[in-house]
Amino acid sequence: MILGLFITSGRVANNEQRRTRGGVGGGGGGGSGPTAAAVAAAAQKQKALLQRVETDVSNLVDNFAVLVNAARVNDPPVRNSQEAFMMEVRAARMVLAADSLLKLVSELKQTAIFSGFASLNDHVEQRTAEFQ
Repeated sequence: MILGLFITSGRVANNEQRRTRGGVGGGGGGGSGPTAAAVAAAAQKQKALLQRVETDVSNLVDNFAVLVNAARVNDPPVRNSQEAFMMEVRAARMVLAADSLLKLVSELKQTAIFSGFASLNDHVEQRTAEFQ
């Protein structure tokens, strides 16, 4: 999925560069592929997304481990308010990390959908220009 984002992000950046140069094929590179700047931007975005995923997953695992350790059953079943508060905080952090992962998945889906439409529109414009 992320590799697809890398490829489609390059197309989106390439389309944006062509629009700023004066339309489809305005710079002589019409449809030859992503430029070096577009590939670099896509690689940077991919690296940032991978870092976000790694951070969120490690937060989930770390907070779950602390939560399980705090929930251990001791011989005297006495819990003080500090341990209970710590468990609530860790559970809230797990929820935040899971929410962040869900937002990341949503962002990836939107990028895949919209970049697909952008490349389709670019292809239609290019074919229209060829036949005129």
